[in-house]
Amino acid sequence: MLTTVVHSMLQLRRHLYRSRYHLLIIDAVCLRYEAIRFCRQVRSSDAVPILMILPPNDPDLVVQALGAGADDCMSPPLSAAEFIARANSLIRRASYAYKPPPERQTVFSFAGFRLSLMKRLLLDSGGQIVDLTAAEFDLLLAFCRNPGRLMGREELLTLTHAGLAGPVARSIDVHISRLRQKIEDDPQRPRLIKTVRLGGYVLTADVVIDEGDARNPPAVPGYPQT
Repeated sequence: MLTTVVHSMLQLRRHLYRSRYHLLIIDAVCLRYEAIRFCRQVRSSDAVPILMILPPNDPDLVVQALGAGADDCMSPPLSAAEFIARANSLIRRASYAYKPPPERQTVFSFAGFRLSLMKRLLLDSGGQIVDLTAAEFDLLLAFCRNPGRLMGREELLTLTHAGLAGPVARSIDVHISRLRQKIEDDPQRPRLIKTVRLGGYVLTADVVIDEGDARNPPAVPGYPQT
């Protein structure tokens, strides 16, 4: 089983956005209440088992962690044997309840464009492929999942690959500018991705979501069906 180690809540949010994990271990010895808040955020939308490492001799913090959605808590000094046993127990219990969702091939349609999630491509109104970088695709996907909602730079960093090389919020502006060059009729006067001063960005277009399983996917014009 592969293990991913991150060193900030921002990195952890990125990984949870992209991948499914068998177990989430949060070291809250130093972070304490920030980790509690993050645990609550994760639990609101994800059923991944959570094991929290908490400072010793703080029963109130344990109660808060469990109330926030943690499945188990441990405190140092940690016994390797007990740690592994508890982790395996959480993974085993979660596997009993987990039923993998049907594989989806979601297509987002907006302003004549079609964005295919499974194929990770964007088609224009003529069925031609629009060449997007990974960061541009993820930005557009984030907007299509949140049409009409103001999205700040930090949130966009969290939901995309745009900050992997260096989590600088202003790097989003560069990717937005490049994306506009590819989807706007007039990038200098954008009508699809609007800038909100001191706020962030918003996708103004209406988005229609077409979902189907992998055996009967929605048609993507200009792309051969498998």
